[in-house]
Amino acid sequence: MLNLEKRMKPREALEVSPFDTGVFTWKMNTRSIGENEWLQVDDCRWEDLSLKKKGTVGNHLEGSESTSLKLLQTIESWLTKRSFTLPIVDDYLHPIDKCGRLMQEDVCLMERISECWTLTAASVCFPTHWDPFSKIGLPLDGIHEPVPRYEEDLTPRPGNFMDRISDEMIVARTGWSLTACSDLALDHEKQMVEKDPSELIVRVERQTLRRIPNSDAIAFTIRIHRWPLRVIRDDDDLAKDLLISLKQLPDEIKTYKTETVKLSPMVEKYLNT
Repeated sequence: MLNLEKRMKPREALEVSPFDTGVFTWKMNTRSIGENEWLQVDDCRWEDLSLKKKGTVGNHLEGSESTSLKLLQTIESWLTKRSFTLPIVDDYLHPIDKCGRLMQEDVCLMERISECWTLTAASVCFPTHWDPFSKIGLPLDGIHEPVPRYEEDLTPRPGNFMDRISDEMIVARTGWSLTACSDLALDHEKQMVEKDPSELIVRVERQTLRRIPNSDAIAFTIRIHRWPLRVIRDDDDLAKDLLISLKQLPDEIKTYKTETVKLSPMVEKYLNT
């Protein structure tokens, strides 16, 4: 059972509604945020960090240590300036995994290799149905190759967008899905069981991108938020946006968002009653 009292509410965690109510298309849909809004900390911080100690260990390419260390220093500085206690992490860990053990977000490091933005290091303990180990060393388009309509929809290319991220620029975006599982880590498909529709989970990824100081690399963070459907129903605008978004899913995307599609009839019935 999620402890909602300690966790951020949707309107606290998200700058805008995560649900796109227009004609479906993949898009960057980023917005600028301030330095104070880069990372998110709530009262479940230590609970989430304890799970990271048991989760997937970071993975990295050789040569990513220097830039990962710069990112680590950036995260430590951000937390310290805001009076958050730094947890003790093992010295033997690669700097990217130390980054992941300091904050509730997962983090990926993207560096320019042969004119391509490439995933060189990652600390991902809470994936949403993807395998971070299999993505290390892949360019940005290769990482997203399984995504239907990625090539057709995303213009300008995400790589071109990342080229334009300046030193002082931080952007955020969101993605969402429906799931019957409230776990932070969805590293593989779990058996879906019948349950109270009010307890189905709206899972939202709040993602940020920023250039790492004194480098040409980009830090990509992923914060997982999970809200039972009853929380969304209590917000009329969010409930309405979710219903519209479910109706807008094209057929080719339905094969990619399989659990979302399976749960849609139950969700629509619950939100419409």
